[in-house]
Amino acid sequence: MVDAMTWPFVGRDRETAAFDEALADGSCHAFILHGPQGVGKSQLANVCRRRAEQAGHATGRTISVPQSLASPLASVAHLLPQDVRADDPVTLFRRTRDALTELDGDASSQEVRRRFVLLVDDLDSLDESTANLAGQLLEAGVLFLAGTVSSLKELKPVAFSLQASEAARRIDLRGLSEAEVGDAMSSALGGPVEPRTVAMMHRASEGSPRYLREFVLCSLSTGALVDDGESWALVSEVGPTPLLESLLERRLAGVTPAARTTLNRIALCQPVDAAGLPGGVTDELESLGLVRASRDGRRESVSLRHPAHEKVLRLAIPSSERRRIFEEETALVRAWGARRRTDQIRIASWQLSATGSADPETLLQAARLARRDQDFRQVSEFAEAACRVGEDFEPRLLLAESLYELGDLPGAWKVFEDATDRAVHDPDRLLLALGKCRLLAWGLIDDEQALDVTAEAMRSITGTPYRDVLKAARGAVFMAFGRPAEALQALSDVRFDGNDQAGIVGKGPLAAATVATGRVDEGLELAREAYQDRLGLEDSSAIPHPVQYLNTVMFALEEAGRLDEAYRTGQQGWEEALAADAAGAEGWIAAALARCSLLRGRPLDAERWASQAASVAGRHSLRGTLHMALARKAEAAALKGDVATAEKSLNECEDLPEWGAFRSELPLGRAWLAVAKGNVREGRNVLWEAVASARTAGHLASESRLLVDIARLGDAKGALAGLRGISGAMDGELFRTRLSCVRALAEGDPEGLLDSAQALRRTGSVMLAAEAAASACLHWGNRGEQRSAAAAENLSFALRGHCQGAASPGLSLLGVAKHLTRREAEITDLVCSGLTNAEVAGTLTVSKRTVDNHLQNIYRKLGVRNRAALQAEHLRQNGN
Repeated sequence: MVDAMTWPFVGRDRETAAFDEALADGSCHAFILHGPQGVGKSQLANVCRRRAEQAGHATGRTISVPQSLASPLASVAHLLPQDVRADDPVTLFRRTRDALTELDGDASSQEVRRRFVLLVDDLDSLDESTANLAGQLLEAGVLFLAGTVSSLKELKPVAFSLQASEAARRIDLRGLSEAEVGDAMSSALGGPVEPRTVAMMHRASEGSPRYLREFVLCSLSTGALVDDGESWALVSEVGPTPLLESLLERRLAGVTPAARTTLNRIALCQPVDAAGLPGGVTDELESLGLVRASRDGRRESVSLRHPAHEKVLRLAIPSSERRRIFEEETALVRAWGARRRTDQIRIASWQLSATGSADPETLLQAARLARRDQDFRQVSEFAEAACRVGEDFEPRLLLAESLYELGDLPGAWKVFEDATDRAVHDPDRLLLALGKCRLLAWGLIDDEQALDVTAEAMRSITGTPYRDVLKAARGAVFMAFGRPAEALQALSDVRFDGNDQAGIVGKGPLAAATVATGRVDEGLELAREAYQDRLGLEDSSAIPHPVQYLNTVMFALEEAGRLDEAYRTGQQGWEEALAADAAGAEGWIAAALARCSLLRGRPLDAERWASQAASVAGRHSLRGTLHMALARKAEAAALKGDVATAEKSLNECEDLPEWGAFRSELPLGRAWLAVAKGNVREGRNVLWEAVASARTAGHLASESRLLVDIARLGDAKGALAGLRGISGAMDGELFRTRLSCVRALAEGDPEGLLDSAQALRRTGSVMLAAEAAASACLHWGNRGEQRSAAAAENLSFALRGHCQGAASPGLSLLGVAKHLTRREAEITDLVCSGLTNAEVAGTLTVSKRTVDNHLQNIYRKLGVRNRAALQAEHLRQNGN
């Protein structure tokens, strides 16, 4: 757990390496860290000092002396020889130089000359006498200066010259990256942190270690940051802390009243048009590093430089001043015509904040615009206010949709029901049916009721274009439940030409069903078209978030054998969902990234994304997404050999509904858990049942994935028959490479296996590629072709390095297994997992005598005498 007195040091590898290099360079006299307050200069400088001590250098640091008590040399008095005076600079330099030389020992015996390293945290704290002495000692080669600088403008002349010297190495320190923020939080909290929370903390702190630390401590104390069982997660907004308030107030101590008033206005209404700000005030605030100006077309606007300042400033503004500022800014924007799309949203927000209400038409227009921008919190705020002052249908539709997107499913259903009596025209009835259908199918996981809603709407709505939209919605429901054959049938006579709404609702599911049934190129083109259509949509009422369309693009790219591109697409979707704060979209795309990571053979990434999806889904009662996420987490954990996590995840799935476009793949977690526990036969049986489910649904993509895993677990011939049975319908590159691999496995063809390994590597399936190369190594070894076996082994080990510690029967063929036949390698793996000979026999469906005989051959080949020695050799050669 985080300690309020300490904070993990992360993300400064390049800077510490630069310090080591500078210290070892005799021509370099100083290492100076530049950067704004809070960026971590002091912490890095102290780390540099410790590194210098570890390298054998004597070190010291200046002390902070209050300005009122300051006297020459006061900050270094504790480091100077006794009885030296500032008014005798010659004696001062000579005696100090000699003292520092003695501290560093006999220079003649040193291969690398050691210098006394002086840490000066803020060069501006040096008085002129101290700075002059430091400069002399630097030139004499007995001192190395490690210092920090916040503002060059405030440096005294001599201190400025110290950092400006050609012999000084200067580093501009930036904020931590998002990944580094995640590392720091995980280390401080002692556990994983969900990516959404990391992104929000990075956004709030802008990577400042000081601000990050304060936000984490504050969020822990207020209960905003909690351990939800999966990871640490923010469940409410990040608030300011007393320290941040004090730091900002110190910076504002000298500003003019006009500047403070303007700063409050910017904090409440940013970005603020620069033309409306008092002359000269903006320059004053910009020189203090508090605001930044930007230009968009002909309009120049001003906003706060750091997001943390907004939280502190807004909290300190009295309510009366808030109302005045909001009213003045509203009048000003209206006077300029309120021509920009965001102006209506801002006016509505200001009116609500000032008076608690606003003009109904303004609220409705703001809600529409916020819906277009996917800002569902604003949609909810504006639509709810509009509902309070009117009885119209549209605000209720917008409110229900926003509540669904934000994860309040019961609240969304209640508002949909309230809107029912107000839907008196066919367009309204259509939108109501689409909204309810989405909530039922994707939120409440009730496909039958969702289909009933569309059927009832078709009975009351007669227009052909509207009925096509409802047919498209039915196809979407079938695809959401992993039934692509039925989805294609439902969409078969839907006309998209001239019916944009039907295209928006139906093209995405049609693309997914097309890919799922084997036509990958056609499906990929359609998926991209659907995504672009969704992005260009003006009125997005009752339409899914764009991220749902990106999920389909990901699926098509995966089946096209472009797994790395699919993963990057998913990351793009994650950013979009996070920016919109859309719970459903966050859960879907995180789960999709987990699946893509599993296909790439990266279980650590898969578990991280699955945990994120589970965390979001659990908080927002998205039970279908939760099952999907937990199943993928179990699969990832089992591939790492983490049986406890896999079992826990699967136990949590028990009462959850089976849902998702890849519903047939949910048993993969159970199958790989059985393998991790040594029961390969049980794992295969689970997968064969899943294959039957996928075949019934017509989901050929899922069926092919399941069959390939069956081949990986020892039944390549059975899997090959199944893959050949669907090969005529499959045109994707991923299927082709998998089929080649399984064929080579079934035929024991090392050349084919090595070719498959290379082809799979090109698709991004590195774990499957590593297994294929390992199998090629085994077959060539059995033939006595050691050179080819060695090449295959090297390739497999290289690929395995990208698999994040994954373990599988196919990978166990390396190491110990390269001396053994496939059956012997399989028995070795089972024995080393803790099974008895009888249990191994039952797993492989052979006699115990056969296992006994194989085990004796294994002992002989490996030069061991018992099970314990066999397990030790197995672990040693597999690098565990």
